[in-house]
Formats: sequence, structure tokens, C-alpha cells
Amino acid sequence: MPKRKILLLLYFTAIFLDVLGVLFPEWINRKYITFLPFPILILLYIHSVKNINWLYFFGLIATFLGIILFNTKAYFKLALIFYGLGVCMYVIVSLKTAKVIPIKSIAIAAVPFLIIYLVPLIFYSDAVQMDIFNYIIFYVFFVGLFFFVSTLVYINDQNTLNLWLLCSGILFLISTIIHGYNMFFEYLVSIRVGVVLTFLLMHFAMYKYVSKQ
Repeated sequence: MPKRKILLLLYFTAIFLDVLGVLFPEWINRKYITFLPFPILILLYIHSVKNINWLYFFGLIATFLGIILFNTKAYFKLALIFYGLGVCMYVIVSLKTAKVIPIKSIAIAAVPFLIIYLVPLIFYSDAVQMDIFNYIIFYVFFVGLFFFVSTLVYINDQNTLNLWLLCSGILFLISTIIHGYNMFFEYLVSIRVGVVLTFLLMHFAMYKYVSKQ
């Protein structure tokens, strides 16, 4: 079996184990399982392309560092910075590969972006501690921008490749919103499963977008 298929199988196996760790913590300790998917995804990308897109690669590395730091409360703010930088790399990759986007498309995409970006921030602002709110704004801004750009690219050029990008943007937005609810309002196992799935599938969709170019 080719290395790429083996790594692909390992990635979805790691997602499955991570979800099981959320549902059955007495069976599977997520302390280490949660770190498995991203190194596998990085290796999968390297074995899927001839020429590495270094912006995307550094985006993966920054996100992985964010995952590591996020699991240590003392480095929560730094984790948000790395997460934000990772998404910023995704935004740049999307813009560099997109065609010229007409003003009409920008206007159409700006409305859902502003609504989806501003409403959750207003909704969560009272629940978030002020000392980390600016870091959350930094991260969430790039998530919103990524959703905006991915929507814009797909509206302008509706093809299978850009559909992967759009799926990535939508999944990332959903993941961020429900993760915020889970952290600052109410912890629910079902929502945590949703966070894990949307976050990891979002990065897989972005991998498909970049590797197919």
C-alpha cells in the first residue's frame, strides 16, 4: 500500500481515537491521542506533493504548536497567537491561489462575514475574561477572514477545488463558534465531539485544496 494511503488511513484512525477519547475518557486518555493527527497530516502532505507550499506548511506547523501550547493553561495566550498565525497562513495561501475577484463578489460575501464574525463576538464578550479577550479577537479575526476569503473564492470560481476550500472555511467557522460555547458557557460532550471533528476535518479539507493544485 502506498505511503500516502497508509497516512490517510492513520489520520482518520487518529480522528476516530480522539473522538472515542472524548466519549469514553475512562478507556482512552486524550493526553497524548490529541497530538497524533497533526504530525500525520504534515507527513501526508509531504508525501502528496512534489513541491511543498511553504506558506501552507508553516501554517500546519504553527497550528500544531498551538495545539501543544493549548493543552498547557500557562501558555493559553501564546497558543492563540500560534493558532492565529496558522490561519493567517491559510488566508495568504487562499489569496495567492485565487483568481481576480470582482467587487460584486466581495460585496456579496462581506454581508455573511460581518454577521457571522460580529454576532458571536458580541455574544461571548461578557463571558470571556478581559485579559485574554484581545488574544481571542486576534485568533477569531483570522478565522472569520479565512471564511470570508474561502466564500469569496468559491463564489467567483465554482469548481471542485474551490469547494474544498469553502468546506474548510465553513468547518473552521463552525468549530470556532462551538468551541467558544464549550469553553465559556457550558461543557457538553456532544459539542466537544463536534469541535474535534470539525477542526480536524477542516484541516483535511484544506490539505485537499492545497495538494490538488
